[in-house]
Amino acid sequence: MRVSIYNRQSVGGRRQYFVANKTSTGPFYLRYVMNGIRKWRPANTSNYSLALASAKQIEAALLTEKEIAPKPLPEAPKSLEELRTAFIHDKKTTFKKDGSPLDPDTITHYEQVTRVFLDTIQRKMPSQVTKQDLKDWIASQRLRVSHRTVCNLYISVVCFLHFCGVDHKKLLPQSERPTAVEETPEAYTPEEMTRFFFNVVNERDTLAFEFLLKTGAREREMTELEWSGLNLGGTPTVRFGSGTFRTKTGKSRVVPLECGLASKLAAWREKNPTTRFVLPTDEGKVEGHFLRICKAVAKRAGMDEKNFWLHKFRDTFATWALRRGVDIRTVQHWLGHADITMTQRYLAPEQGEHAQRQINQAFSAPLAGTVTA
Repeated sequence: MRVSIYNRQSVGGRRQYFVANKTSTGPFYLRYVMNGIRKWRPANTSNYSLALASAKQIEAALLTEKEIAPKPLPEAPKSLEELRTAFIHDKKTTFKKDGSPLDPDTITHYEQVTRVFLDTIQRKMPSQVTKQDLKDWIASQRLRVSHRTVCNLYISVVCFLHFCGVDHKKLLPQSERPTAVEETPEAYTPEEMTRFFFNVVNERDTLAFEFLLKTGAREREMTELEWSGLNLGGTPTVRFGSGTFRTKTGKSRVVPLECGLASKLAAWREKNPTTRFVLPTDEGKVEGHFLRICKAVAKRAGMDEKNFWLHKFRDTFATWALRRGVDIRTVQHWLGHADITMTQRYLAPEQGEHAQRQINQAFSAPLAGTVTA
């Protein structure tokens, strides 16, 4: 803390202050800053040496005062459990660009993933998390879910660790982090769908799977669809994102309904005039077991249930539409993709007998100069 010495002189009838030196004459004044405020104090002497001594005394006093001033105590580090509570609260108070909060299912997902993660690693403080903790957790998840699901869970855990001040990149090298691999979309064949629907024994379930196949809806877009989202008039359509349900992208979209499906839905409405959801449980609630039902139908039809899942109906919708002449821009809108390259991935390549017929058709003509069998 520096104290400056000034002397006062009369210039043109006005008093002015100048920085003093050994040759200056008094009276002298001392200037310094305390708590951000500039202070002036008379040295009460016309001797420069005495004024300098006073300045040194004030500097020492100010320095001592600064050193003995109480310093704020460092905040005690928070445990992982405390940070988890704060993390969940942060997600509950997070709003998207359109002003809507995160979906309740998203909050529940974060609650479940972080709970399992902390129960697995058994650590109390963020500084205790190690590379092996992450590897052990990843290994435990691989025993119960697919690789793609592990990748999604890892992203959620990384989000939580970042909130805790832990950099996963410093713990786990890139080569050991679970990374999703772009897989070729798979589509059901017409023969598989014929066998599948022949073995569905429930009218609601038949409508549900036909709806997935002919609209490209995601599971929740179908299960939480309300009657207000359907237009069963002369040009039948379905609007995804109407009512209280929010689509994955946050944007609503309108998809035309195949006339046969629209007629079946109209008949279904007559049988269920008071339900809120189009395809609910017997109690009128959202059905959450369509995947289990799908696999049971496949097994009953004598097909491998491992090859049947709900999102594959969406793949099939896009693949069949593109193969049968619907332009890719229209299919992109029906699927609700922001990027057309996403839609291109849904054009599954022909396989099995269809692929054999296509290769035969393309190259069955004999080449000039070759000998035919």
